[in-house]
Amino acid sequence: MRELEFGQLRGAEETTIDIRGLRYFVQVARAGSLNRASAVLNVAQSALSRQLMKLEDELGVALLVRHGRGVRLTRAGTTLLEHAHAVLLQIDQIPGVVRTPDPRFAGHVVLGVPPAAGLLIAPSVVAELRNRWPQASLQVREGISSSLEEWLLDRRLDVAVLYNPPPLDGVAMTPILHERMVVAGPPVKRGKPQPETIRWRDLSELQLILPSLPHSNRRLIEQAAIQHGVRLNVAFEVDSVAMTKAMVKRGLGATILAFAAVAADAERSELSVRFIERPSLISTVSIGMPRERQPSWLAGELLVLVRDVIARSVADGSWIGAKVIGDHGR
Repeated sequence: MRELEFGQLRGAEETTIDIRGLRYFVQVARAGSLNRASAVLNVAQSALSRQLMKLEDELGVALLVRHGRGVRLTRAGTTLLEHAHAVLLQIDQIPGVVRTPDPRFAGHVVLGVPPAAGLLIAPSVVAELRNRWPQASLQVREGISSSLEEWLLDRRLDVAVLYNPPPLDGVAMTPILHERMVVAGPPVKRGKPQPETIRWRDLSELQLILPSLPHSNRRLIEQAAIQHGVRLNVAFEVDSVAMTKAMVKRGLGATILAFAAVAADAERSELSVRFIERPSLISTVSIGMPRERQPSWLAGELLVLVRDVIARSVADGSWIGAKVIGDHGR
């Protein structure tokens, strides 16, 4: 198979891309230089360069910028690389797909997860998908919810787990669970008692380490603070949960996170935890999926699998402090 037809890389104009050139582009992007890619592919550097120039001409955009130490991707090149991995993977699977007794059980899907939720559910999702549909492939992408929302809209994800998502045109949202938010602070010294809860009015006295907008947690916290007439003192903006917790442990401030994200740290006495009350601050976890006229069978099965894994994680206590929406009996 030599060529793959892309119908919308130039708007309505059809563009024919040579698969060999696409493979060469991916290898050059990974290697970071024509010289290293040439050695890996066992292809003359001049031939490799011609294929890349041909690919850029076919697409009508620059994909690489040459510099003294090698090459770097342009914005268009970064976009192509994200799509090329999935396209080439599907092409490589074609022999197995056409030989399998039931091709419905093959295919490729992409799941997006935030860092904390990904640690809780991604290993189980990957293991169960492989067990149920060994001919299928799954790519897992990690990102903050605002990035996942963008990738859903761009159809770079088939399914995504999202914290507190806003309504998105073209994306079907299914709220799946609620979890309480807590204030996490440095560990408390022995013999010094700390209340288990904190009121909204007392949050203004804390130096907070929070993610920057439009991070979903920051949106939730800011909206609630405005509703309760509280002015937050944000000392640092950090988008990484792991880095935020490390800074809190160093005594640089406090943060506001879902209880599941800090429960293990609190158990080890590395962080102190206080539940926000009067009223509680509740985070909603939803599953998002692009609205398609004919969604792939595998994408639909992935959504059901993710939902089931989340529900089991809550039931067995892995997702600490969460409550499945509609599950009022527990």
